[in-house]
Amino acid sequence: MKVSKKKLNFTIVGTDTDVGKTVVSLLLMKFLCQKGYQPHYLKPIQTGCQTPNDPDSDARFIYQHMSHLKKCNPADSVIYCFQPAKAPWFASRIMNADIETVYLQQQIQSRLQEQSPIVLESAGGLMVPVTDKMLYIELLAHLDTIPILVARAGLGTINHTLLSIDAMVGAKMTPSGIILSNPLSIPHEMVLENAEAIELFSGIRVMGVVDVIDDFNNVSDKCLDMFCCIFQP
Repeated sequence: MKVSKKKLNFTIVGTDTDVGKTVVSLLLMKFLCQKGYQPHYLKPIQTGCQTPNDPDSDARFIYQHMSHLKKCNPADSVIYCFQPAKAPWFASRIMNADIETVYLQQQIQSRLQEQSPIVLESAGGLMVPVTDKMLYIELLAHLDTIPILVARAGLGTINHTLLSIDAMVGAKMTPSGIILSNPLSIPHEMVLENAEAIELFSGIRVMGVVDVIDDFNNVSDKCLDMFCCIFQP
């Protein structure tokens, strides 16, 4: 997997909610900083918090742990924000608000063109409804970005990951790589077996495994090395 500097925008998607997309987004941004870039973060739809500055906001988490963003406003990275911790369709409905998909798509495209590199993080899994007429995968499918799929490391992830890959391939957004998230310290042998099966049946590389990270302000190079393949000649 290699990219040119003309195309250095990424989409981080997951097999499920709370699978580790935000942590992977942060690690990718830190890696890009090491390479001399000042990456931007984009979370088109945030649910589960009143504003992008709330403690549970993914954007706030990113901004708190990126030195070049610490004095910036996390709201700059969020297009829609809803308090209920539900799928965007239902969260917006509870708040008596509409998600205007044309506006949303225009905003995403505008930022991808004006800012680079961008790390765009989706909400929930690929089949999460944005509205009653659009799934999240449909929102992302036509973006000119590099998709990376985040999956759990433990039991059940082979099935969920292969189904997600199949959906992505069908939407013409084949993932450039897969990252397994292991905050629960799944036994090493099982993680390796899961990675082996995913690679064998999908033909897509498992870039690495994210284990427990104690300090997000001081992340070891080992945690970032999995992204080196992005810049390999």
